[in-house]
Amino acid sequence: MTPRSIPEQVAEQVGAAIIEGRHRAGERLTETELAQTYGVSRGPIREALRILERRHLIELQPRRGAWVRAVSLNSIADLFNVRMALSALAARLMAQLRAESFLQTLGRRVDELEAMARRGDADPLAFAYTVTRAIRTIARGSGNELLVEMMVNLANQTVWTTIWKTPLDYLGAQRRRESAARMKQVRDAIAAGDGEAAERLLRGFLEDDRDQAIRVLGRLRGETVDVHRLLHTQARADAGAAKRRKAADRVAVAPPERRTTKTAKRGAARGHVARTGPAAPTPADAGARRRSRTG
Repeated sequence: MTPRSIPEQVAEQVGAAIIEGRHRAGERLTETELAQTYGVSRGPIREALRILERRHLIELQPRRGAWVRAVSLNSIADLFNVRMALSALAARLMAQLRAESFLQTLGRRVDELEAMARRGDADPLAFAYTVTRAIRTIARGSGNELLVEMMVNLANQTVWTTIWKTPLDYLGAQRRRESAARMKQVRDAIAAGDGEAAERLLRGFLEDDRDQAIRVLGRLRGETVDVHRLLHTQARADAGAAKRRKAADRVAVAPPERRTTKTAKRGAARGHVARTGPAAPTPADAGARRRSRTG
């Protein structure tokens, strides 16, 4: 990870306190108190506050100082959803282009994730940083410059940078192993040129990331999120496809005579007779045939 300046370190710590709810909306942050808390002069504190303002975490008011902005759990979920939509599109586009240089870079990122996942004591923040670098590679490999610019703006001008530098996910070894395996599936789908699979797999991966982060933040902040902001579009699509396949399989394996019997029963219930062959002769029919032979 790139070495951080003192203002960046202070901004990350203050930003984490805001995201986690330790600094509440409307609270005033004074340079003097922050300088005492973090053991630095007021110069780095001023720069840290400007960083936090760019990330929309505080509002700097002339002659009044810095004030914490309202950052709801719903707005954080919205940010995850926007980033997820852009990332999933990037995966589909990269699978179409398959530029060798970006494929190699993505392969290295996945190898790094797998190596960290094999270590039970890997740093969750280092793992999250590598996941972010992998998704950044996918964005650049999409060949869509506007998409890349939007992703950069999301990182630099929103709370996103603060979120992923806060330990909200990848906290357990099993979670890291599963995440590394899923990113490898994304990489393989992109390398195979399967844009639909790449988009679906990355979207599912990021939906789980969002849900885990929102659960942790909800506990820290004592806040709930609107369920409509946690839609699982791909899970619903997969469930619908599985239901359709199951219905088709039932029709395919049902024996024809079984269907005929069911049809006959339904017809009988409605007052109809289901005929599957020649009708049996009635006594009246037999008598008519004898009279015709003697006549």
